[in-house]
Amino acid sequence: MKTNYPNKPKDRFEVYRFFNGLSVEGKDGLDRQQTRLPLVKSFLFEHVSSRNGRTPRSPKEIFGSLGVKCEFLDETFTELRDLDQVGPSGKERLRTVGYVEQYSERFFAYYTCDESQNSGKRAAGWITRSPDLDFTWFSGPLLQRLWDTDVSQRDDNRFSKLSFMHESVFEMPEDASHESLDADEDESAESISDTPDDDNDSPEFERRKARFQMADRIGRIKESLGSLQQTYKPLHALYALRFPSRSGKGCHDLYQQGRITNRSSSFEEHRNLVRYLYRTYDSVLMRTEETAWHSAEILPSGMRANIGTKGVPLIVRFQEELTEATFRRWVTLAFRKRNAFRLWGEPIWLGPKKVHVYGADRHLWQPINLELTEKGLTAILPQGTCGNTFHRLVTNIQTYVCPAIDAWLGADEFRSIVDNSIESSGGYIDEG
Repeated sequence: MKTNYPNKPKDRFEVYRFFNGLSVEGKDGLDRQQTRLPLVKSFLFEHVSSRNGRTPRSPKEIFGSLGVKCEFLDETFTELRDLDQVGPSGKERLRTVGYVEQYSERFFAYYTCDESQNSGKRAAGWITRSPDLDFTWFSGPLLQRLWDTDVSQRDDNRFSKLSFMHESVFEMPEDASHESLDADEDESAESISDTPDDDNDSPEFERRKARFQMADRIGRIKESLGSLQQTYKPLHALYALRFPSRSGKGCHDLYQQGRITNRSSSFEEHRNLVRYLYRTYDSVLMRTEETAWHSAEILPSGMRANIGTKGVPLIVRFQEELTEATFRRWVTLAFRKRNAFRLWGEPIWLGPKKVHVYGADRHLWQPINLELTEKGLTAILPQGTCGNTFHRLVTNIQTYVCPAIDAWLGADEFRSIVDNSIESSGGYIDEG
C-alpha cells in the first residue's frame, strides 16, 4: 500500500497539510479498526555536532552520497526521492519516500507515510551505509525517565502503553543467533504485536525471550509497574512508550531507535512531540558529552597511559552473569560486518571469559577500546567522542545481552546523567 505524496509541493506547509489530512484519515481508520492508509511516522536521525571538532554535513550531502535525490522546499526542509519497487513487475524507479526537516546541524527528522516495514528498512539501510548518520537511541533509562516525568504525570484515566523487549539471541544455537541478529537489525520498529510469536509452524528456539506490553490506564500502570520490575528483570528493557495526545483522542508511539508513529488526528501535534523529543535527546547528549569530556580531563595520567588514550570509561555491570557459552557467542557475533551494536574490531582473547577489542564505532568511525567479561563491559572512548555511542551501547546491551544493568560514565551514574538532562531540557512546548 503506497500513498501518493504531493506532486511538486510549493512549500513545507503544503506538505504539513498533506500529512494532516493523512493523520485525520489514519485516526478514523484506527477508530473503525480498519487500516485504510499507512500511518504518518517520523525518524529522528543524529549526525554530528561541531562541538566534537568535526565539520557537519548538510542533508543534501549526506543523502546525496546514498543515491537519494534531494529537492529543497526551503533551506531546512527537503523532499527525498529514492529508488523503490513500483507496480506488479517490481521494477525500481525514483519516487518520493518522504521529507527531511533539519532541526539543527546535528539532528534531522525524516517524515514519511510509507508502510512501517518499508520505511523502517529504508531508514536502517541509510544508516548502515552512511557513517554520517545514526538513530537517536532512546535507551531503557531514558524511556523510563520520560515515563516518570511526563507520561505518568498525565491524566490517570488516559490510556498509555509500555513495551518491553529483551531477546537473548546469544543463548541460541550459533546458526540461529546469526540469523536472528541480522533480522533484528532490519526489522520494523513496530515489530511487537498482539499476535503470539509461537502461533505459527516455524521452529522456536529455547532461549530467554521477553516481548511484553502493558496497555492500560496510566493510573493502573503506575500502581503496578515498580513492583513488576523488581520481580522480573526484562521489564527494565523498555522498548517503546506511548504518549497520549494532548489535544484529544489518539496517541504517539516512541520506539528506542528514535521512531515516532502518529496515532492521533493531528500532524502539528505529532511534529511538536518530535521536536520535544529532539530537544530532550539533545540535552541528554550534551550532558553525556560534558560528563565524559570533563572526566577525561581529570583522569589520573597513569590511568590514561594504561588505556593508551585520553578518554573516559563507560562501565556497564550485568545484574545477571553470562554463561561462558553465551559470552563466547556474544563476542563472536557482536563484531561481524553487520551487527546491531554497529562496532568494528578484532577480539583478543585473554581468557575463556575475558576479551579486549581495539576497534571503531561505525558511526563517524570513532576509535573505541573495549574490555568484555561475563560480568560486564568497559568501553574507553576518546575525548570528543559522540555521546550517541554511549546510548547505543546501553540500549543494545539491555535488548540483547542483559536487561537489568548498572552503568556509569566515569564516576557518574548513567541514570543520573539522564535524569539531570531531562530536568533541564525545558519540557514540552506547543509550537502550533
